[in-house]
Amino acid sequence: MNYELSLRLQTCLNALTPLQTVADVGTDHAYLPCVGILNGKLKKAIAADIGKGPLEAAKTTIQRYGLTEQIETRLGPGLTVLHPSEVEGVVIAGMGGKLIVSILEENLLLTRSFERLVLQPNIDANVLRDWLSQHQFNIIDEKIVLDEGKFYEIIVAVPVEHSMNYNELDIEFGPVLRLDQTNEIFHAKWSKEFMKNQSIIEQLPTDHPRVESLKQRQALLKEVL
Repeated sequence: MNYELSLRLQTCLNALTPLQTVADVGTDHAYLPCVGILNGKLKKAIAADIGKGPLEAAKTTIQRYGLTEQIETRLGPGLTVLHPSEVEGVVIAGMGGKLIVSILEENLLLTRSFERLVLQPNIDANVLRDWLSQHQFNIIDEKIVLDEGKFYEIIVAVPVEHSMNYNELDIEFGPVLRLDQTNEIFHAKWSKEFMKNQSIIEQLPTDHPRVESLKQRQALLKEVL
């Protein structure tokens, strides 16, 4: 097997360290758990998906590389196929932030039983951070990558005994990411939005209802750029 993952999935896999037993929810072809085990990063994994087609593809990948003893497949939505403490952590990648929230909050007791959550929302990362902060999860690490022309944020969260007091900048841009002034990918993503917004503002009449909200957004972006 070619042991290389996409940059997005490799970053998610790296974020699971030092965990050795994980569940990949929405696994699709099970590339992440397979590479994790073949490269010695993981010992056991559960590959779960709501779709029969993706799960069959996952089984094919697992069987092809002789990993049926190390990776179990389960069909079902979200975390419903898991039990407390049977894996150390969970990775949920490649979905919208709102969908990830719905998966996490369906059974909060189960969600909080895992030592670590590695979450990669395609959109609405701010919605996900807000939910985590209100439900006693601390964001201990964040990464941002540019993979095949798209920006992806990876959020690593752990359960704690108190709600997190994240401010608006933390929620919108990440409590870890926004403090790294040398992160060129972070700067590129939000500079792109800033320039897009500025172009829209310049094209709209000054009394247009969108102008004020765009200016407020620009003020936030200026604080992290």
